[in-house]
Amino acid sequence: MQSVQNTSQKNFSQERLESFCNEILNLDPKIRFVGIITDKGKLLAENKRKGLKVFIDPKDLEILLMETALGVRMRRVHDDQLGPVNFTISYGQNSISIIFPLETQMLCITAEKDLDFLKIPFFILKLLEEKIVKKD
Repeated sequence: MQSVQNTSQKNFSQERLESFCNEILNLDPKIRFVGIITDKGKLLAENKRKGLKVFIDPKDLEILLMETALGVRMRRVHDDQLGPVNFTISYGQNSISIIFPLETQMLCITAEKDLDFLKIPFFILKLLEEKIVKKD
């Protein structure tokens, strides 16, 4: 399996990025939030499941996304030795976070703790390979 961060990203419009976020959100009702961020943590596109309790306010979300972007950039230092990361999963008390590093962006997902995190991330990885990146 090739890492999606070592492929060339296509340039997509804001509408296409939002459409992709919506497609991911609709994969499973346990997915709460889908966002695409820059390597600095700026939110480019997002979609949220309506009617759910929000765990983090918008200001704290901005900080969390910057921290996420920094963590991904720091992990890339070890790509030569360990190989690039396809995704990371954080299992928290209230939710699961899944981060997919892309070339210059990241796909960020939060979900309910009972999401099938052994299946869904690999399905999303396949979608990313088909729809967001192109192989060289």
